[in-house]
Amino acid sequence: MRRSSIIMLIAAVALGLVAVLLSRTVLSDSGGPSIASGQGAVRTVPAVVAAADIGFGEKLTPEKLKVVDWPADTLPQGSFQRVDELITGQGRAAMRPITANEILTVKSLSEGATRLSTAQLLNPKMRAVAVPVTEVTGVSGMLYPGDRVDVYFSRQPEEALPYSELLAQDARVLSVGLDMNVGKDKPEVVKSATIEVTPLQAQKITLALAAGQINLALRHFTDESRVRLQTVQVTDLNDGTVTRLVRKPRAMGGPDYDGEQPAAPGRVGRPAIPPGKGVTVIRGTESSIQPVIGQ
Repeated sequence: MRRSSIIMLIAAVALGLVAVLLSRTVLSDSGGPSIASGQGAVRTVPAVVAAADIGFGEKLTPEKLKVVDWPADTLPQGSFQRVDELITGQGRAAMRPITANEILTVKSLSEGATRLSTAQLLNPKMRAVAVPVTEVTGVSGMLYPGDRVDVYFSRQPEEALPYSELLAQDARVLSVGLDMNVGKDKPEVVKSATIEVTPLQAQKITLALAAGQINLALRHFTDESRVRLQTVQVTDLNDGTVTRLVRKPRAMGGPDYDGEQPAAPGRVGRPAIPPGKGVTVIRGTESSIQPVIGQ
């Protein structure tokens, strides 16, 4: 009885060794660990994720990070495989709020800088321009980093009627005031907003700031459409109905005064009264000049 037990124990140990050798062989052939699934093994690779919630601007520390096995086929570009990649040197900080177990990527972190900068948020070949805003021009303080806006320019020149132009469409708001946090959840009236535009749009906005007034119009975050708008003047400020303009009466004795009496609203204009030749008789809306006897 004792002999058979020893034989069974030796056999179990041998089978265990064989299983270990086989598992190592499979791992080396597949290039990494795998996760069993209904359709077979899924190859995984190490990936750094947040061990806890990380707020905007917080610097990464070892206790806020951990390494997990991530499916290789769904690994996002710019991810990290080791914690020391994120904490060595000057370290990195979160450019937006990061939730626990979220994978960390280059786009969500400052690139090795000790301070946060709007330049890190810019897309290649784009520019950041700050425009002054008020409670009216800044959409009542409802602008948030990450919003999309259209930029309008209005001007009242001396030689023409006031007009308005569309300068830029679907511009991304990088910051409101000094706040770049896309997780901002409280409205605030600020004095400036920084938006992302092309170099040509930046040139136009700079000139517009010197010549007139800038207004921002908030648009839906899923709307990427472009529209063509013509210059709008005061005469275009209606809903499509016919507009009737009434000329201002000229001042009596002014440089453009020609001796005519201004017409009263809703009444036929009276002709000029030649001095000493007659009197004007008005009946309802009609008028006539009657000679004076003896003249």
